[in-house]
Amino acid sequence: MKKKSRTVRTFGIMVANPKQRKYVLRKYLARKAAHVRLFCFTPSEIDWKRKSILGLHHSNWKWVQHRFPFPEVVYNRCYTTKKTTIQKLEATIGSNKCFNQQNRFDKYEIYKLLSQSLAPYLPETVPYDRETAAQLQKAHKVLYMKPCYGYQGKGVYRVEARESGEIHIGQHYLLPQFIAANVPQCQTKLDELLGSTDYLIQQGVHLQQWNDQVFDIRALVQKDESGVWSVTNVVSRFAHKGCFNTSICTKICLSEEVLRHLYPQEKADVFLQTIRDISLRAAETVESGTGLRLGELSVDFALDNDERLWIIEVNGRPQKELYDQLFGQDAVYKRPLQYADYLYTH
Repeated sequence: MKKKSRTVRTFGIMVANPKQRKYVLRKYLARKAAHVRLFCFTPSEIDWKRKSILGLHHSNWKWVQHRFPFPEVVYNRCYTTKKTTIQKLEATIGSNKCFNQQNRFDKYEIYKLLSQSLAPYLPETVPYDRETAAQLQKAHKVLYMKPCYGYQGKGVYRVEARESGEIHIGQHYLLPQFIAANVPQCQTKLDELLGSTDYLIQQGVHLQQWNDQVFDIRALVQKDESGVWSVTNVVSRFAHKGCFNTSICTKICLSEEVLRHLYPQEKADVFLQTIRDISLRAAETVESGTGLRLGELSVDFALDNDERLWIIEVNGRPQKELYDQLFGQDAVYKRPLQYADYLYTH
């Protein structure tokens, strides 16, 4: 007796520009199920009148551009604050068939959401203004100025008040780019650096180091084939020596390796379990608080010298290239496709 053939499901991955299509699609094609047809497209390739999309896919060992009908599910990898395209797609294929609708988060809005249930893990964070910056500088000595919509450490400044009265301002590196003699001079320089961009001020955390290198802890949280949040992995990025920005990293490894180097196994395992628990709570809080349908996000932690964990930020579009350097990380790419399959049937 012949087995009933499984319905072919068409999923689309939306990226920002045509150059990204082949690179992104290659990663997911290798992990897709046999019953899934996958293609990659940009917002400009959507023909709204004809309800079709000119997408890139792989067929008969070749990369081919093909005009597709609208897919059953769309996975958004466009990193933008614009919602128009997703809203129009949802109106066509269904409001529950697009995920990661918005993935460029306002850091302050996320902070306010998380502070409702995870306040003990959050460094003090407020919108930037001159007076508040001066007050917090006295309280914390080290502050970070972050763009509300920043990513990969771009535009982040470290501001440190020294015992001498000088204030050191640095970007990426601990070595200052500018030294202010006093608070007014510091404020003038920050006004120049920050311009009209919306910034927030975040309390500085005195990070633990390994081999004189700062590291972070990033939990990748993704929905699985049951539509449930789960932690795919927990990795650490090591900054260059003398650098505080872990986005400019020299090494990536599983955080388990770092924690077991610093602590006995039992204590390291407790840290890992705490990180997983907090990350799941953060994902649930962000999704329910924003009202967005999300399929993945990452939660960045810092571990300070007092062995305290801090949530530094939540990223709506996790940087997948990190995991390509680690063995056995297929789930990073499989899970969004499994979640798309879940959305197809629900």
